[in-house]
Amino acid sequence: MKNILKYGAIALLGFTLTACSNTMVKLPLENKDRSVPKWYLKHKDTGKEGVIFRKGYYYAVAVAVSPDMEMSLKKSTLKAKAKIADRINGEMNNKTFIEYTEKGSAESMTGILEAQDIIVNDISNTLMRTYSVQKKMTVYNSSLNNYRSFVLIKLSKKDVENLIKSYNSDKAIEQASDIKTDIKDISKD
Repeated sequence: MKNILKYGAIALLGFTLTACSNTMVKLPLENKDRSVPKWYLKHKDTGKEGVIFRKGYYYAVAVAVSPDMEMSLKKSTLKAKAKIADRINGEMNNKTFIEYTEKGSAESMTGILEAQDIIVNDISNTLMRTYSVQKKMTVYNSSLNNYRSFVLIKLSKKDVENLIKSYNSDKAIEQASDIKTDIKDISKD
């Protein structure tokens, strides 16, 4: 009798573990009207959260497409991080190129005018280690065999301020060290 109960309990435990191990989550399929999550369209760039101790945050959303689900999430997260980094530390530069080229024989010359306006947005060395993914949604497009991931991230303004203070103090120490080196070089001469 003991053996029957023992084997019965083991079999029941085995069935339970087997049933749980094959549980999969179905991703929503992309519908024909290609709807976008409301939070994606209605997010704020900055805001405050909390009831008593309200903390300020930077927010950013992004979307990315990839045949690999994990890559689509990673790409959208990187794009959202780049948006916040741009707001914190971005520098804009603009370059305009105009080129006029003539081709053909002396009697039938053809002029080709090419103009190119390049806007360079330089985001350099911005630390984003304390960001958090607030919301995300991935949909599968069966006709194109790819995944589209939407993501909303946030980053504390206080963390950004602390990183900027740390960066500025490191720069000040570096500049002081450069000045000492220059003074030593001048005194040797």
